[in-house]
Amino acid sequence: MKTQVLIVGGGVAGLTAALKLAKHGINVIVVEKSPHLGHAYKGELIQPKTIQLFERAGIYESFSSAWTTFSTIETSELDVHLKPMLRSSMDYKQLPPPYQYAAMLPHSEIKRLLLKEVKQYKAFTLLQPATFEQLEENKAIIKQGKQKTTIAFEFIIGAEGVNSRVREQAGIERKRHVYEHDFLTVSFPAPSGLKHGHLIATKDRFLGLFPLPNGYVRTVYLIRKGEYKTWRKGPLQVFYDHYVSLFPALDGYVQNIKEWKAIQLMVPIRQHANHYVKDNIALIGDAAHSVHPMAGEGMNLAIQGADCLGELLIDLYERRKGNAFLNQYESVHKKRVKAIMNLSHLGGLAYGKEGKAWQRSRTFALKQLLNNETLLTKYMFNISGLGFWPFSVKDSVTLVKRSKTTKVLNEMEQYQYDVEDDYPWKHQMR
Repeated sequence: MKTQVLIVGGGVAGLTAALKLAKHGINVIVVEKSPHLGHAYKGELIQPKTIQLFERAGIYESFSSAWTTFSTIETSELDVHLKPMLRSSMDYKQLPPPYQYAAMLPHSEIKRLLLKEVKQYKAFTLLQPATFEQLEENKAIIKQGKQKTTIAFEFIIGAEGVNSRVREQAGIERKRHVYEHDFLTVSFPAPSGLKHGHLIATKDRFLGLFPLPNGYVRTVYLIRKGEYKTWRKGPLQVFYDHYVSLFPALDGYVQNIKEWKAIQLMVPIRQHANHYVKDNIALIGDAAHSVHPMAGEGMNLAIQGADCLGELLIDLYERRKGNAFLNQYESVHKKRVKAIMNLSHLGGLAYGKEGKAWQRSRTFALKQLLNNETLLTKYMFNISGLGFWPFSVKDSVTLVKRSKTTKVLNEMEQYQYDVEDDYPWKHQMR
């Protein structure tokens, strides 16, 4: 058996890359070990840059008819009596049009839609369930049931997650950081008035709420290491009380969760491979980088990296270039990952630490962010993935009240990624 590109891992990263390749007639085989789409929470917040890439790929309409959108994220800091110390908002409308919103869609639905799109193309083959076992030069040993198959390839992409066997087989090292907190995440029917994102924090707790399609809400609740086992030994009423105390409107809705097994424990990990490329091997998604999940950056970086690598492989085949150009993917994507990874890490630290003193510091920083037009716009712009506008010392010491002037938008344009920024190698191949 042989193919031009072998992708190990059929998650959003693997399917995004497969779609780009198969659409251009490049033979691609995807190996996926799970027999189904999966029900685990792995990111559902679709940022503006990913929305832009869906437009380029011609799949925007399929997704936009399924997802729900929002533009505002309400932020609240509550004192020990659960009274507001700070209430304000962040808004995607500060970004350049038309990408002034984010979207929410269940992770399994994102994968289902990607799979539906890529299955239209004859160049695509899915082996599922199947397991990648080892590399042998330009061949891979794949196991399906009791049968083993050797697949010859020209390129192989590791897209199978943080414990990537392709990465291990390639001898690519990684740096790993485990945080001092975990998250509980679950979806249930939402109160009718919940149309925006919400971030609610106390001196030792954090609750994130984001609207899903069909009247549901995705919730993410921060807990300390070891708490989950203790909680599970008791009644669900403890879980209900924590949610309702931080967001009273959830009373009568969170009680739709009837058993602990409906609630997923999510362990945030920051992991970064030293390299994304080695010879004819490339890594995408969590195999290359895993970030703290404060704003769904992990899934969005996975899709964006797969888009970049897929476009590069298309050009390599069209222009008959060799492996030497494959490192163009790493040179473009890695610096973007580092920028978002650092920003997400700071968010994880800001909400992951506990205590009154830490909350006072966080509240002060939030007030400065929320009242400074340039600083807030930079933050939303960078999280969106549309570009990266560096922070400066001047930002933190100059308090400029938010306004409706176009000055900030005009300045932001120079930092926005355009097609030449996304695929800079194209002019080198002419």
